Amino acid sequence: MKLGFIGAGNMSGAILDGVLKGGLLQADQIWISNRHEDKLERFARLGVHTTTDNCQAARETDLVILGVKPQMFGEVLPEIAEQVKGKGVLSISPGYSLAWLREQLPGCHVMRAMPNTPLLVGKGCTALAERGDAPETLFDAVKAVFSSAGEVFVVPENLIDAVIAIAGSSPAYFFRMADAMVRAGQAQGLEPEQALRMAALTMEGSARMLLESGKTAGELERQVCSPGGTTLAALTAFDDYRFGEMVSEAMERCVRRSRELGK
Repeated sequence: MKLGFIGAGNMSGAILDGVLKGGLLQADQIWISNRHEDKLERFARLGVHTTTDNCQAARETDLVILGVKPQMFGEVLPEIAEQVKGKGVLSISPGYSLAWLREQLPGCHVMRAMPNTPLLVGKGCTALAERGDAPETLFDAVKAVFSSAGEVFVVPENLIDAVIAIAGSSPAYFFRMADAMVRAGQAQGLEPEQALRMAALTMEGSARMLLESGKTAGELERQVCSPGGTTLAALTAFDDYRFGEMVSEAMERCVRRSRELGK
């Protein structure tokens, strides 16, 4: 298989790095296009084919991943429509449905995925919409691409908006939490570098416990708490400021915005 990327942004780079590091494809099996040549320099150093011509990237490959910003779809899809007929095209953008993509790219096998930025460190979480009319071999190839840099979940397309809230946009939630913890640690006298590392390692370790312990998040929370202790004192602030309601509202707004972008 030859894999193409249209758009040389962070997500394209994360997917590509996973594919190469996992040995799924060789560099000469991959094409990436971007209208700004300077964005292609790092990819050229990896040995992949680079071009400023989207049509060339589509023409030379069997599966094309759309790594451009959503507002670019109206320009890019008509441009490549002829080159991708009979091939696979994967959208990693929120909002654009399989039905809409099929209208824009007739005769093409379209698919949708929602990856997240931890793909950059090989710890991604990707939701892949059920394959619909895409050939099973092509769908399996897409699963392999994302499995090379994380874990893949196959979900009905109508749940993609929910996935965006819990996995696609959510790294920003954790970054916001970490930043607040670091700032508070600094206020207590800790060096910012120490505070950041402590917060990040604690998040990483807590996530590992959640995945491996077989216990629920609530059970693990209670395990950390001692009656009358420091953790319970901290959690009273979460209760007073309605932390659970805030998270729920944040996710609801994320889903709502994704649906507003829908086509």
